[in-house]
Amino acid sequence: MDDFAVKVWLASAGASFALGFGLAWYIHAPVTVDGAPAVVALAVAPLVPSQPAAPWAAPGRAAVAALPDLPANASVDQLWARSLLGPALQDHGFDAEDRLRKLAKADPVALRNLLSRYSAGQAPQERALLKSVLATVPAPDVIAFSTRLASSSNAAERKFGFELLQSVAPDAAETRSLVKRTLASEQSSDVLLQALATLQSSVADPEESQAIVAQLSTLSQHADPAVRSMSIERLGAWDKSGDVAQRLAQALTDRAPEVRQAAIFAIAQAGVRSEPAKTALIELVNNAQESRDLRGSALQALERFALSREEYARLAPARAQVAGLSPR
Repeated sequence: MDDFAVKVWLASAGASFALGFGLAWYIHAPVTVDGAPAVVALAVAPLVPSQPAAPWAAPGRAAVAALPDLPANASVDQLWARSLLGPALQDHGFDAEDRLRKLAKADPVALRNLLSRYSAGQAPQERALLKSVLATVPAPDVIAFSTRLASSSNAAERKFGFELLQSVAPDAAETRSLVKRTLASEQSSDVLLQALATLQSSVADPEESQAIVAQLSTLSQHADPAVRSMSIERLGAWDKSGDVAQRLAQALTDRAPEVRQAAIFAIAQAGVRSEPAKTALIELVNNAQESRDLRGSALQALERFALSREEYARLAPARAQVAGLSPR
C-alpha cells in the first residue's frame, strides 16, 4: 500500500462511525462510465460487519477535509489516485485531473508513465480517466500509441485507439489511411462508428476523397442503423460533386428514424436540391406517423428548395401541426 493510500486509510479510520459507512459506500458504489459500472479501487478501513451501511449516505465535509493535501510537486501516482476519487472528494478548489494533464504535457517521463498504465483489462473508470488526459496531449508518443491501438487485433483496443485519434490527430494523412483500411474490413459496429467519427475533416486529395465517398456510400447500407446513420452524415460532408444526392434521398425512407434524421442533415449540409430529395422531404413532412421533431427538421431543409404553389399548399397543414397547433 503506498503512502497516499495509507494516509487515506488512517483518515477514514479516524472519522466517526457514521462517516466511515457513508464514505465507504460512496467509494465503492457503482459509477457509470460509458454505460458500464466501475468501482474505484481505494484502500479503506474495514467496516464493522454487524451494522449495514446506508446506501443513501454521502460523504460529508469532514470526510473531504480528512484527505491529505497534495504537494505542489505531486507525482503521477499521487495525482492519478486522487483523480480517481472524483471531484466530490478532491480538495476544495483543487483539480487533480487538470494537474495530471499539465504534468503529462510538460514532462515526457510522466507521459510515458501514463501510457504504461493502459491495459486491456483496465477498469472502465481508469480507462475513461486515461482517455480524458491523453486526449489533450497531441504529442508524437500519444499519436503513435493511439495508432498502434487502432491497428490492434483486439476490437476494444481499436475502438479506444480511434477515440484518442479523434482528439490528437484527426486530420493527419496517416489517420485517414488507417480509417480507410478500417472501413474496408472492420466487422465490429462499435469500431466502425469510431473510425467514421474520426473523419472530421473533408479536406483531402481528390482521389482520396472519392475513395472515401465510395466507402461511405457502401456503409450507408450497413445492417446496423447507427453505422448507416453516421455514414450518411459523413457523406453530406465529404461529397462535393453531388453524386450521392440520390442515395441521400433514398435514406429519407430508411426504416430507422435516426437514419432519416441523418439524411435530412446531410441533404442540408451538402446543399442537395434534387427533385427526388424534395419529393421525399415533402412526403416525410406530410407523414403523420413521423415524430414532430423529424418533421420539423424536414421542413427546415425544404426552406432551401424552390417550391411550387401546389407544393407549398400541400405543406400548410403539416406546418401548422409541427408548430403545435395540432396534437401531432
